[in-house]
Amino acid sequence: HWAAAPHLARRHPAVTVSDSALYLDHGDVLTSAGTASAIDACLYIVRQHLGSAAAATVARHLVVAPHREGDQAQYIVRPMPEPGGTGHLGATLDWALAHLGDPLTVDELAARAGRSRRNFTRRFAEATGTTPARWLLARRLDEARRLLETTGWPVARIARICGFGSAVGFRQNFAAAYHTTPTSYRQRFTDTVP
Repeated sequence: HWAAAPHLARRHPAVTVSDSALYLDHGDVLTSAGTASAIDACLYIVRQHLGSAAAATVARHLVVAPHREGDQAQYIVRPMPEPGGTGHLGATLDWALAHLGDPLTVDELAARAGRSRRNFTRRFAEATGTTPARWLLARRLDEARRLLETTGWPVARIARICGFGSAVGFRQNFAAAYHTTPTSYRQRFTDTVP
């Protein structure tokens, strides 16, 4: 399972551990990241030996996507604190989530929280475990993924709604985070035929 990847890497330093792949085919050994990834790996075996049509039939019976690339990055939903569950910053975080499309700055968030930039940044890290900029980027990417999965909107529109300065900037941030393009991501979650 991906959650055990750092432990596995520490225990076996001679082994190359990839924590970003769903499954890997080494030729003589096939490994997967977890239960759902094991299904992906099994469908990969079916596809290799019996073809895409057979794999699609099996996938339909299992009610799963017929094909996800093995090197697809893990799309892990990072849990968010409950609204108001981050102490004095809860209202500010809720406000930021409702205004992802705006060009939010740390200074604006700090002012909204009624704190100095330095105090806000320190309290923010204590409450969320990250910096305001990283948190904001992660939330924007989360919303972009949701929109890619649930709408047919153009990438440029999603970039704008989620607060990215441009479609190019959005694509670059998305690729850096998920090792795929927004268009490929959408296809992996919406295609039913390989």
